[in-house]
Amino acid sequence: MELTIIIALYVCGLVAMIVELFIPGMIIGTMGFMATLASIIFAFATGHLWTAVVLVGTTLAFVPLFFALWKGVVGKYFALKSDVLKDARPSTTVGEELVGLEGVAVTALRPTGIAHLGERRYDVITQGEMLDKGTRIKVVEVSGNRIVVEQM
Repeated sequence: MELTIIIALYVCGLVAMIVELFIPGMIIGTMGFMATLASIIFAFATGHLWTAVVLVGTTLAFVPLFFALWKGVVGKYFALKSDVLKDARPSTTVGEELVGLEGVAVTALRPTGIAHLGERRYDVITQGEMLDKGTRIKVVEVSGNRIVVEQM
């Protein structure tokens, strides 16, 4: 009966560490490691010397297998391939087409606020001046996600 518990605890520990590869968070993997370690200690403590030696050997053999699984199988399915990103570019502007667009300040611009430009509302910023709600404005610059406006 003890031997069955020792082996079951060990197998559950290994399975938990493999599950950790697919569901990262360190909780399942840590519990699996502790279960594996506890099964080895329990095997030594209860006099199952050969079982303990086999479990230690299996654990030592499992470590490279674990890292091979991590790098090979998990890396293949969960990591981005380098060729996927070769043509990717970060979005640098909200839209160059906004430059020159006229609108109305929906909120007071002190110096940031919300403006109605075209058919949409945008977060905008002035060049330092404070503008009241309802002021007619014009987009003078778009840089990244920053839309700079000035009073018309």
